[in-house]
Amino acid sequence: MNEGASRLAPRPAAGVPQTRRDRDALRRERMAAPLDFRSTGPTRAQARPRPGDRPGTAARTARPRVQPGSARSGAGVAAGTGAGGRTAQPARPRPKQQRQALTAWGVLLTVTGPTVAAAVLEAMVTGDVHWFFDLVFIAASFHAATLVRRRDLLAGVIVPPLAYCVGLLTAVQFGVMQAGHGLVGQATSLGALLAVKPRPLFLGTALAAALIAIRWVGMRYATKQRSRLND
Repeated sequence: MNEGASRLAPRPAAGVPQTRRDRDALRRERMAAPLDFRSTGPTRAQARPRPGDRPGTAARTARPRVQPGSARSGAGVAAGTGAGGRTAQPARPRPKQQRQALTAWGVLLTVTGPTVAAAVLEAMVTGDVHWFFDLVFIAASFHAATLVRRRDLLAGVIVPPLAYCVGLLTAVQFGVMQAGHGLVGQATSLGALLAVKPRPLFLGTALAAALIAIRWVGMRYATKQRSRLND
């Protein structure tokens, strides 16, 4: 009788721990296993609203994921949809950097500095002033005339002759056609150099004056055009 009753009694399911040691081992194994938050079914995408949730919670939860690179994903990013969506803004053109204009003192330094340096270098190397000094003077005068600001356009014509004379006086200090010492000797040497080399002075000053005149005419024309448009 007891044997029949033991046969009819329900047996423990396989894999279910019966002793305390087995239950503790199974608990430690579960705690040591890594957490997996990935969805195992379609229930995550199709979540139903709970009785205490807000109206928009179910809609945010049920929004399907869009694979990156698809047409739908590109349209959503362009339209700015989603919680972190950003609207595509066109790239703004960078402003052009304007050249810095020279004042009257800036023109004086721009022309006189290279001219004096060229006179010193050529006087020390060759003992005279030749084509290198002339070329540097003409280039510096033309460059300064292109950068002088509108209010100081006249300085682009006045400064080159002064810078040329300073360069010749510097060459005289290094023994180029030195007629004597003192103020009279310096003036005599400068006059002799100007008589020998007048062409670079006229050429550099003429180029600077022509460029200044062109800029002045252009400014006058632009002013008239603006006044007509305003009227």
